[in-house]
Amino acid sequence: MAAPDPDAPLALLGGLTPRTFLREYWQQRPLLVRGAIPNFANPIEPDDLAGLAGDPDASSRLVFGHPERHDWDVEYGPFEAARFAGLPDRDWTLLVSDVERFWPDGPGFLEQFDFVPRWRRDDLMISYAVPGGSVGPHVDAYDVFLFQAAGHRRWQIQEPPGSPECHDDLPLAILRAFDATETWELGPGDLLYLPPNLPHLGVSLKAECMTWSIGFRAPAILDILTGFLEERANVIGDEARFEDPGRPPADHAAEIPVGDRHELRDALRALLAADDADLDAFLGRFLTRPAGNVELAPDSGESEPRPISTRYRLHPEVRRAWFRGPEGPVLCIAGNDYDAGELDPENLERFCAAETLAATDWQAGIPEIRRILHDGLEQGWLEPDTESR
Repeated sequence: MAAPDPDAPLALLGGLTPRTFLREYWQQRPLLVRGAIPNFANPIEPDDLAGLAGDPDASSRLVFGHPERHDWDVEYGPFEAARFAGLPDRDWTLLVSDVERFWPDGPGFLEQFDFVPRWRRDDLMISYAVPGGSVGPHVDAYDVFLFQAAGHRRWQIQEPPGSPECHDDLPLAILRAFDATETWELGPGDLLYLPPNLPHLGVSLKAECMTWSIGFRAPAILDILTGFLEERANVIGDEARFEDPGRPPADHAAEIPVGDRHELRDALRALLAADDADLDAFLGRFLTRPAGNVELAPDSGESEPRPISTRYRLHPEVRRAWFRGPEGPVLCIAGNDYDAGELDPENLERFCAAETLAATDWQAGIPEIRRILHDGLEQGWLEPDTESR
């Protein structure tokens, strides 16, 4: 699916075009949009969210406390239904992450934000709060769109950011000092964009306050470097050693001779050497690796694809992306990269959005479709689609 027209005004952005928003606001300053989604009807009831918080596959937490008292506490799910029945009338928040995995319309809702590439997107987190509910003043290391789906919430920010120091005696990363410089009250349909590392505080003002957070987490460069070095180290293996047959006698016992340093430098350069195509392929693999909280179930039996017409269902959290390589497009799926043949961008987008795959769908366009199916079954991000039988 194509991204939104970069030069078409979007109500979601207050009439700004994606190009203008990204140039003037993204990672720079907040943007408040009243009525970002006009006539919005919240499709998720509080009981739905509470039920999801009881799912062992969902990531959920309850946060208790109020900014004026600094009495913060946190509990982690899954939660029994009885836990919610005994909660107080004020000052708590339920948060559930990765809601798009469990809500069928979640991916469609997130498509509205496709003016930013999907590899940058983290998840849809939904919070439900009673009056006074909050998670305290904090900073996020990522861009976030805060959409008010129900009720009212007061948001405050602090500019300039000030000290990022957090309390070290609390179970949450809550700022020691927060001096609000701007305040907004958001109602249903309103949207607030916040750039990274901007101190902010949200407090529920009324009952049944529900806020949807669309986060865009950027990878740490150190994590990318670590991933690259790990991948290269795995190629070499544990058995590779420095070798020095026929070496000359040492002149000075404590010296590291120039010849030894030369050999070791060459070994390191060979390990790190990579051209643009190598680095692009690594980045595609790295950026589509399954998240740490995604559990895959590799096929314990035959991992070879079954008859060519067999249809397979992709794990809902499998990451897919593509890029234009020097020899044609490259598909990246769950930490793997594949030659995408001569597929055009429209079909590459269609592949990356497909919920099911069959070799017959793609054998004419993707030379490595059989390897894709084999890897998917072996690694656990594909399984036979029983609904298609």
